[in-house]
Amino acid sequence: MTTPAEIEQQLIALIQSAILKKVDPEVPLLESGLLDSVAAVELMLAIESRFGCTVPITEAQEHLYSVRTLTDFVVANAA
Repeated sequence: MTTPAEIEQQLIALIQSAILKKVDPEVPLLESGLLDSVAAVELMLAIESRFGCTVPITEAQEHLYSVRTLTDFVVANAA
């Protein structure tokens, strides 16, 4: 079974590969401009593919707030 710390590291790797910048788990992803709307959609699709859970578009801002909030969502919803 994958631990929350491992999931967090996988999410950081996904995000960093998309934006080509280091990401701190607490930094706001959307508010800081690290993720734009296109990158956010691509990330949600990658999460669905890798972890088997879908981030509802109506909840994207809440769950994509930071790597930490995204990790919490994936841990709670992964298949």
